[in-house]
Amino acid sequence: MYPKSIFQVNGKPFYPIGVQAHNNSGYTMEQLEPVWEVCRLTNSNSCAIAVAWERIEPVEGQFDLDIVRQIVRAARERDLRLVILWFGTWKNGHMKYVPRWVKEDHERFPRVRTHDGYEIANLSTFEGETLKADKRAFCAMMQVLREEDPERDTLLAVQVENELGIVGRSVRDFGPEAQRQYESDVPMELIERMKAAPGEEISQAWRECGAKERGSWGELFGRKGDQWLQAYSMAKYVDAIAAAGKAIFPLPMYTNAWLDKQGFDIPGINYPSGGAVVCNIPVWRWFAPHLDMICPDMYMGEQRRYQEIAAAYARGDNPLYVPETGCGMPSAMGAFSAIAENGLTGVHYFGAESTLDMDGGIKEDARPMAENFQCLRAVEPLLIEYRGRIKAVVQEEFAAEQRLHFPGWDIVARFGEFPRNGDCRHKREQPTTGRGRALIFQTGANEFVACGVGVSLAFRKCPPICEARVPQMDWQQEHYMDYLAVEDGRFDADGKWRCDYIRNGDDTDFGVYLFPSNGATRIVLE
Repeated sequence: MYPKSIFQVNGKPFYPIGVQAHNNSGYTMEQLEPVWEVCRLTNSNSCAIAVAWERIEPVEGQFDLDIVRQIVRAARERDLRLVILWFGTWKNGHMKYVPRWVKEDHERFPRVRTHDGYEIANLSTFEGETLKADKRAFCAMMQVLREEDPERDTLLAVQVENELGIVGRSVRDFGPEAQRQYESDVPMELIERMKAAPGEEISQAWRECGAKERGSWGELFGRKGDQWLQAYSMAKYVDAIAAAGKAIFPLPMYTNAWLDKQGFDIPGINYPSGGAVVCNIPVWRWFAPHLDMICPDMYMGEQRRYQEIAAAYARGDNPLYVPETGCGMPSAMGAFSAIAENGLTGVHYFGAESTLDMDGGIKEDARPMAENFQCLRAVEPLLIEYRGRIKAVVQEEFAAEQRLHFPGWDIVARFGEFPRNGDCRHKREQPTTGRGRALIFQTGANEFVACGVGVSLAFRKCPPICEARVPQMDWQQEHYMDYLAVEDGRFDADGKWRCDYIRNGDDTDFGVYLFPSNGATRIVLE
């Protein structure tokens, strides 16, 4: 079974489906207007908005937190749930969103140093006052969030930092304190964790280097010791911030990752060294216990890679949530797969404002995720209730159909244009986007709910092998299928089915075609 989702509203489970604003949109309420409009157009139930350290503490010790209050109130007015992103010490492997007074004081807020002594635009986790200052600002924000949402009916979670790590000329900090720690014995708490989890990548590397219980990071981990020291330090740094924030307001907290396992996979070049990337997942789960999860930002086009990354983060100690992804077809396909295969607990696509066209509608290249949202909102309660029991069909290149088996039934999902030019409501409608995709829930012995795009479903009873077959079973086609009911509609917040349209005859004779504008389709069979 998958670990429990962290998302709740008023004490009840919640499934976030929505968008993330651009990085700087949270500086003014005017900049957020397009975000609210995209939420409306895509039928989002939630959005994610960044709060920058430089925005709320432009002068040291003087906080301007009115923007935080306004963001929470604006989301509540629109019946949206909210994830706050804290851009503090890190944003995309750099220090871009720290206040000017931090950037200018290299003594109090020392930079990461390269192996040859150069400073880079990244703040050290090993020494100085940066952690203290970041924590103070974060706690000031958390205090306002507590005041604005004491019942927790609007706020879902807080992201602590953003795609943190070191990007630049260095795999780790080579400053004086960092170097001292690198040359010292690896902490015994890490040794004990690796002994208890021999399958983790870091544990395997330790054994390859001799499984010594004393020695420096280089002696125990070889060339990978640099990155794992950095990950260990960063995890503890972020955990201290999360712990302080939760002491004020115990919202769920997580951090996100700019992913590794790409290119030559060089830390500090292909991805931020020390961040919560795949190879560092165990270090982060072990030494940042106040984070409820760590999450991948999913921008890849290849579905196999999407599935590999989703599987890596969907662990027994880590529910899967995608805080950032694209809005195009690869992301739409990947999200449906991850719901079925990895227990995905929510998704937000990035860059809401960029998906508006000149006429105020959703751009064509963002339609795939917008179609997903139409489907997901119609089955929102089922995404929670049936998590771990949902099946997906996703059209791979050149695929014409996909077969699924459920208890008592086989289903063939056919991809492509709908049969006989569609049904009476859709044959003149703008076609759906390219690749077929669908989610299927078996809600009873002979009852299914499905939602999707570009998929037609055919059903065939599959009794136990010891039972005699009904004579017509071997030649039965969709046209002769005895449906008790085929209805389009959606589930309300209480999980009750609301029928909008009843299908029969030409609407079912050639398969049950799934349209995103239908919401969900309920099929009851004899």
